[in-house]
Amino acid sequence: MIRPPEYENLIKSGAFAAVAATQGAVGQYLKNASDYLEAASSMDPSKPMLAFTMAYEGFYCLVQGVLEFHTVRTKDAGRNLAIQRVAGDLKLSVGEFKLVTDAHSRRNGTTYTSPFPPVTKAEASALVSLLAKCLPLACGLTGTALVT
Repeated sequence: MIRPPEYENLIKSGAFAAVAATQGAVGQYLKNASDYLEAASSMDPSKPMLAFTMAYEGFYCLVQGVLEFHTVRTKDAGRNLAIQRVAGDLKLSVGEFKLVTDAHSRRNGTTYTSPFPPVTKAEASALVSLLAKCLPLACGLTGTALVT
C-alpha cells in the first residue's frame, strides 16, 4: 500500500514512525471503537463524564485503526496530531473537527488539570454522535468490515 503524502511528510518530520503492519490490528481497533460506542450509548444520562470518556476512547481507537492501516505510529507528536490527521482523512467538517479537538483538550484538562467544570450532557452526547458517524467512515477508509 502506498501511504498518502501527508503521512510520508509526518514520517519525514519525525512526528510519525513507519511500522510493519500487525495482522488483524485494524479490525480489532475498530471493533474496540464499536464496543466503546455501544458502552457510551448505553450510559446513564445522569453521568455524562462516563459517556464522554467512553466516546473519547472509542474515537481514539478509531484513530489508531486508521494509523495502523497506514502503517504508522505517533512519536513525539502524540495523540493530538494523530487525531487531527485522521480527522482530515475522515473529511470531518470544521465543526466536527473542532468538536473532536476540543474533546481531546477537555479530556486532558479533566484528567490531568482539574475536574471542573464537569462534562455536560451536551458535550457527551455530541462526542457519542461523532463517534457513531465516524466509525463507518473509518471502516470504509480502511476497507474493514466491522465484526460485532
